[in-house]
Amino acid sequence: MITGLGNPEKRYLTTRHNIGFMFVESIASSFGFGEFEFSKKVNGFLAKGKIGDKNVILLKPSTYMNNSGISVKAAKKLFGIKPEKIIVAHDEMDIAFGSQRIRKNGSSAGHNGIKSIISELETPDFTRIRLGIGKPEPGTDIADYVLSEFSEEELEIISENREKWAEIAKTLVLESPEAAMNAFNKKN
Repeated sequence: MITGLGNPEKRYLTTRHNIGFMFVESIASSFGFGEFEFSKKVNGFLAKGKIGDKNVILLKPSTYMNNSGISVKAAKKLFGIKPEKIIVAHDEMDIAFGSQRIRKNGSSAGHNGIKSIISELETPDFTRIRLGIGKPEPGTDIADYVLSEFSEEELEIISENREKWAEIAKTLVLESPEAAMNAFNKKN
């Protein structure tokens, strides 16, 4: 299961906090998944498809960022997915915009969505795709920054990254987190 973190309302659609949603939407498009449909059982939007010969579920929690774990836990239970088979794509300020770092396990590093998932799953043993959104200007409120809209130029870079995102997902699903880290955790 690949989960993208974000906030469900339209007003958040192209904000920095929603880059995880953008990631899973891109994967759905790249691999010809069905449409995302709301599931009350998981309190989120699901799309199902295949990457190579593997069945994959894409999830966009509708619980808002800080409660993402509620939806992830419900989907884990519904589909019988082990934590180590869960991949979470989320925004990361400590990584340059347009870059990414794949990480297996670890702490939340202060990210409330990841903190919620660790709490609900009662384990940090899942893979993260940390999508760089860059740092705000000094003195900028963090909440204001992550909820700010991407510029047109930034949206263009995100669009250009979609092919790389598909390769990341393919490597994670068909190979391993280690293979993806080796291939994609290079400095850009």
